Amino acid sequence: MMNRKLRAVVLVLAVALSIVASLRAQVNPQPPNKLTANERRGKEIYLRGVSASGREIMAMLGEIEVPASTVPCAGCHGLRGEGKTEGGVTAGNLTWSNLLKPYGHTHPSGRKHGPFTESGFIRAVVNGVDPEGNNLLVAMPHYKLTPEDMADLIAYVKRLDTDLDPGLTDTTVTVGVILPTSGALADTSAAMKDVFNAYFDDVNNRGGIFNRKIQAKFADAGAGGAATAGIAQAFAQKEQVFAFVGGLSAGADAQLAAVARSDEIPFIGPATLLPQSENPVNRYLFYLLPGVAEQGASLVNFAAAQPDLQQASLAIVYSDNPLSVAAASAAEERAKKLGRVVQVKQSFASNSFDAKALVQDLKSKNVGAVFLFGTGTEPSALLSEAATAGWAPNVFALGIMAGKDLPTVGPEFKDKVYLAFPTVPSDISNDGLNEFRALQEKYKFAARHTASQLSAFAAAKVFVEALTRAGKDLSRDKLITTLEGFYEYETGVTPHITFGPNRRVGAAGAYVLSLEEVKQGVAGANRWVKAYP
Repeated sequence: MMNRKLRAVVLVLAVALSIVASLRAQVNPQPPNKLTANERRGKEIYLRGVSASGREIMAMLGEIEVPASTVPCAGCHGLRGEGKTEGGVTAGNLTWSNLLKPYGHTHPSGRKHGPFTESGFIRAVVNGVDPEGNNLLVAMPHYKLTPEDMADLIAYVKRLDTDLDPGLTDTTVTVGVILPTSGALADTSAAMKDVFNAYFDDVNNRGGIFNRKIQAKFADAGAGGAATAGIAQAFAQKEQVFAFVGGLSAGADAQLAAVARSDEIPFIGPATLLPQSENPVNRYLFYLLPGVAEQGASLVNFAAAQPDLQQASLAIVYSDNPLSVAAASAAEERAKKLGRVVQVKQSFASNSFDAKALVQDLKSKNVGAVFLFGTGTEPSALLSEAATAGWAPNVFALGIMAGKDLPTVGPEFKDKVYLAFPTVPSDISNDGLNEFRALQEKYKFAARHTASQLSAFAAAKVFVEALTRAGKDLSRDKLITTLEGFYEYETGVTPHITFGPNRRVGAAGAYVLSLEEVKQGVAGANRWVKAYP
């Protein structure tokens, strides 16, 4: 039997839990059927052994103290608290309805006890004893939890029975794809839709993933920004979407990221030049290719590694459009982390680039490396004016923004002009190309907007690979954890993909090629530069 001192401690803790839960419920009321704030925090503890407070939760395994993240509740009791047997040890059913059975519990070992209460549950978690004071199995860790964390854990355990991921049955998994159906990108979207339909149909015809068929449902992206985010949110609720795969998120990146976080919907492989970087990381976002920020950071890393630029003064010049601003900010941040001083940081309004004035200013300040983030003919104008002024700095720019307007330069700029690219033709392996062509021939879709079709192909392939690795016991959380384990995964049509708990851009870097290499069509497979080494 429990001594009086221990009984008093448990009673005080139970009262504290009740007060904490009551106050949180009053301050943060939530609509029915959606996890409350404390239930969501409790889910983090149950699934991953992580406290929302940032404090590390510890667990005792016998006399050994270990982080709770190494022995979370779900590891033994299952994602839904159903319990399971491993290595001859049976972890019991932890659903609240089972714990509260009025006739109590009889375990395989013969141990018997009455129904749990909240205080009884606390004793089991903290002290390792059942409601009758009997010791639990030695394999059951004892957890050191604050009253707040324990309140959150109990709140979530009470929801285990009903916290089911939408869009997931024993036979289907429903995915959403956001694509504009009108405007300049309509035909590109139609080409991507052909690939998604073909790829998922091919998987289904081969039996699906653990007998689950993938149901792809398409949503019109709408006008962009908040409108697109609203469409995605309503579409996910109406169609019961398990995850969004691929699609075009440009113009609504920040808003869609907010939906992913608030509604806990995974977004896998949306095509954009502005992947959203958040702190703490948004667990539900997984981008495949680098955006302009990653490319800008890679250019700085490349320049910093050049012996003749070790002491060079740096200048970052950029247009006021969102892409250029993002690239410039990332470049500046990376330069600071490398201990390099950015002597000049200057923006200019779109369509008002004054190359002559800029050259005069930068030359007078003896700048040796210019990072120019603009569009169209701006690099050409800068290099032309620099040549006229007898000044030959190193110039770094984004190839994807320069487009076809590659500058023509004299010998003074040989091996001094470099462009960053998110992908190059050599990323497409023979196996990847053959796989894509086989799919195209089988489903008779037209090959058009090839880069976008390959993006759709890669997103679908990554998603299916994640489903396969996650196994039959699938959930959104398990899908996310599985994706975080991707390392150097080969899609066959992109750079290798690596994710992690704090990494959400699969190919975080860029190919950095000299202007001469670009004009000669050099593949550049060995010129990959990481954005954040």
